[in-house]
Amino acid sequence: MPASVDFIESTDFCTSLKQGCLTARTVEHLMSALHAYRITNVLIKISDEVPIMDGSADAFCHLIEEVGIAEQDAVMEEFIVDRCYAVGQVRTDAKFILVEPYDGFRVTYRLDYPLPLGVQEFSYEHTDSTSYRREIAPARTFGFVREVEKMQELGLIPGGRLTNVVLIGEEKIINSTPLRFPDECVRHKILDIIGDFYLLGRMVRGHVHGNMTGHTENVALVKQLRAVMPHPRGC
Repeated sequence: MPASVDFIESTDFCTSLKQGCLTARTVEHLMSALHAYRITNVLIKISDEVPIMDGSADAFCHLIEEVGIAEQDAVMEEFIVDRCYAVGQVRTDAKFILVEPYDGFRVTYRLDYPLPLGVQEFSYEHTDSTSYRREIAPARTFGFVREVEKMQELGLIPGGRLTNVVLIGEEKIINSTPLRFPDECVRHKILDIIGDFYLLGRMVRGHVHGNMTGHTENVALVKQLRAVMPHPRGC
């Protein structure tokens, strides 16, 4: 099954792919690492869900570096953003995600929740895998106590522990392990965007801005880009 936005089955709490009887759930963290390392030719074998590991992309980065990357002669064309593409109304009190022209790949995200999270904003400039592993990859997924039961019913966190998710209660963060960054949650949102954008099938040259969005909006924007993406040369 191609790792492509064309095979999206669900974006409820995670990004899942389906083709016929084949299913691949929770692909975004692995896809994020592949995107960061600019890996464009790889075969992945799983049962039906990518292991959550520690809730971040750090373990996948380690595995990639451990086995190494082979350079190939083929060239992967970039998707060069030539105008603004957006999903949602672009204002701070609404959910939106957009991508605009930019000479590089940059992701800026803002989240705004009641305390203990509050407002967090972070901008990540992707230069290489080293910057990704330092600034983004360690950020774990987060969830609210009120959502845990629903996620378990959907089978999305069968192996969930307090060590692989930042669990947020009404008044405080419940984890006994310390946060890896003071703004770990917003960094994980950027990790997810990088993973969902990998499903376009091309590296993107542009600046992504997200505000209170999730996988559903990420995928909707990627589908916009997919609809206008020119066919590969020779096809």
